[in-house]
Amino acid sequence: MPDNVGETFYYGEIPWHKKGTRLEAPATATEAIKAGGLDWTVSLVPIQTEERKPREITRRVAVVRDDIESGDPRAVLGVVHPEFCPLQNRDAVKVFDALLTAGQSSQQSGNPPPQRLYHTGGYLGNGEVIWMLARLPKTIAIAGKDDVVESYMLLTNSHDGTFAISFRLTTVRVVCQNTLALAMRGDKSSHVFRSAHKIGPAKLAAEAKEFYQFSTKTAAEVGETFQKMHRKQFGPDQLESLVAKLLPLPRPPADGSVALSVRRQYDTRVQKITEARKGIVTVFAEGCRNGLEIPPAEETLWGALNAVTAFVDHKQEISGDRYAYMLFGSGATLKQKAYDLVLAQLPK
Repeated sequence: MPDNVGETFYYGEIPWHKKGTRLEAPATATEAIKAGGLDWTVSLVPIQTEERKPREITRRVAVVRDDIESGDPRAVLGVVHPEFCPLQNRDAVKVFDALLTAGQSSQQSGNPPPQRLYHTGGYLGNGEVIWMLARLPKTIAIAGKDDVVESYMLLTNSHDGTFAISFRLTTVRVVCQNTLALAMRGDKSSHVFRSAHKIGPAKLAAEAKEFYQFSTKTAAEVGETFQKMHRKQFGPDQLESLVAKLLPLPRPPADGSVALSVRRQYDTRVQKITEARKGIVTVFAEGCRNGLEIPPAEETLWGALNAVTAFVDHKQEISGDRYAYMLFGSGATLKQKAYDLVLAQLPK
């Protein structure tokens, strides 16, 4: 996944990368495409070897941006299989917008105005990965008006083939801006829809419609689960046990037959994991100061989950863009693992 943010927009809190166009109100789909720098298309282009007598590489093609001049290295977004079917940015957002506005439009006569649903969006690198985050009407109150979770739908797509087209249910805890994308477990999850780059926009829309209808209904179930976590006591000792499962130490290399470089890699890995474990425990006990002044977590399962999400979103040292890491990168995967471990602690 590309490390840097290309173009982006945001409404509300300033993103971690401190970049992007700030909007005074959520965007419509058309505005989101423009503000996010997504008004361009891609094409598949044959590639060949760089030899005295070049030969065409038939098993791969290049994905290039049509708006960037030929010869500019930024134009090439990736190399993929010839059967790769690019989903153009406008088509992706059109499908997404149709899903989001279907329910509201059906309740209005005539031609309802475009919905202002989009809070952030844009692309990473030169356009290898694009995303849109749209607010859903469902709000979840965990412990009264002081602890509220908002629901969002996240669209992600890659033009370099690194991952599939996906829509997923995402929550944001307002008090500390902790994010939790539910979930990243492929076919086992009812909260994520994925499609390979082998179908066009029309088929994608038909396949995604059922998922979207189901996921919006289950948003209420997610709220009930969060409330159960809030009611379940969970102390520091239990948290340390959970963190050990979340971040297990690697198996040590065999003594005597291992190169010094391998031993150093192992020691570095153990140190990073140990520091991450301590970081989560510290956030649980003390909170963290990152401009939001996040207080110590309550000694419940809900507090334990938010200690992990706060650490990933606000404190963990990473390389690359934090926003992508926490929302749909490996940080999101770690938070999903934490959610599964916490979920397992609830009474059946």
